[in-house]
Amino acid sequence: MAAIIEKTTRPVAPAERPQIRFNYRGTDVLDNEVSFYMWATDEVTAVAALERAKIKVEAIRAQSERLTRRRKTVSREELGNFAIQLSERTRASEQIRQAVAGIARATNNRLLREALFDVNAELKREGAHAADAFRKRPDVFPDAFCHVMQVSMKSGDPSDMLKEYGETQLRTAENISRLKGALYYPAVIIALASIVVGVLCFFILPKMEEMYGALLEATGGQLPLLTRLLLGFSRFLVSLPGIVSLALFTGLLLYAVKWLKGPTGTEIIARQSLRWPLVGKLLRDFHAAYTVHLIAILASVVTPNEFLKEAAAASLNLIYREKLEAIRESFRKGGLDLKTAFAPYAFLFGDEFQPALATGEKTGRLDTQLGNYARLLDRRVQESISRVSKLVEPMTLVIAGVVIGLIVVAAYLPLFTLVGELANRK
Repeated sequence: MAAIIEKTTRPVAPAERPQIRFNYRGTDVLDNEVSFYMWATDEVTAVAALERAKIKVEAIRAQSERLTRRRKTVSREELGNFAIQLSERTRASEQIRQAVAGIARATNNRLLREALFDVNAELKREGAHAADAFRKRPDVFPDAFCHVMQVSMKSGDPSDMLKEYGETQLRTAENISRLKGALYYPAVIIALASIVVGVLCFFILPKMEEMYGALLEATGGQLPLLTRLLLGFSRFLVSLPGIVSLALFTGLLLYAVKWLKGPTGTEIIARQSLRWPLVGKLLRDFHAAYTVHLIAILASVVTPNEFLKEAAAASLNLIYREKLEAIRESFRKGGLDLKTAFAPYAFLFGDEFQPALATGEKTGRLDTQLGNYARLLDRRVQESISRVSKLVEPMTLVIAGVVIGLIVVAAYLPLFTLVGELANRK
């Protein structure tokens, strides 16, 4: 609450105003027409920047706020890019506060810009710690980033750990994007197939049933069982009970999706998804890669007890969080080495994790060994996603094709049969 009050009462300097998109038209230094856009805090600043770039402005206008969607979160990819940019600035002997202010003035992301200026204001206070300043905006900077910042500042140079954290976020974002992409294709195919089935049942089949009735009166024949079932299903859908049932089904589906996104549904999916066929191994490799990457980043700076605590707090899956806390507790109380503490959890971290831990502890290069193993898991995740995509896409096409094909055959084959019988009688 204090952070919110401070944010709303702190005066906003002109440089801290949000960036606005300005669409402009003009000519460049070679007298070529240009019609693009740029970001600036106000029109005067935008025009001045264009003039410095040797562009003669003929028209400029700010994009309407209604066309700009207000973002509520910063994506994992944007957070990774920010961490890498902050790493490069600090590597160039720039202070954290100066680096944060510089990135804030340059970024076009309104939410990140506001958060960075809040962090910069906090860093101006005497004795302020960088990690505590970033914790003032938990809506933008997750606990894992703040933990990495806190640990990295102990060494005096946070650039290496920030770069590794940023690259980890980018790899994780890429894997998540690949996984979602593998699911988009079957989702689109199923949606299109559902639309086709709906159009056939609501509009085509009722008209065909009237035609069948006239042909059956003339021929005295009987429709096949599959056709009768299909017409019965179509009659039910267009009736009042069918419409009510469809509305209830849609409502239940939306409620189920909302429930699955809630705390209870998320927990159930987190606990069960690791054992699902086809994708369970993929998800385990994905979560293991993220966790091991984070441990590798912290292993060179803090003790195992501390990096297990930080890795547990930053885990993306509830099971990994619980088991890392259990591993930390057994390691702390039992006087175990890491290899022994992780031994019961090969299901979560892979069969090759034990040799990597043992080699890292023996050679004193735990961060290097874990980093290599995490990259191995990343490659496995990408290969698994490719295999799942190649398997799911044809399966989806086959299922959708069979369903639509059966409907078309059931609807049109009796038509040709009845018309042929009628022609033979005449």
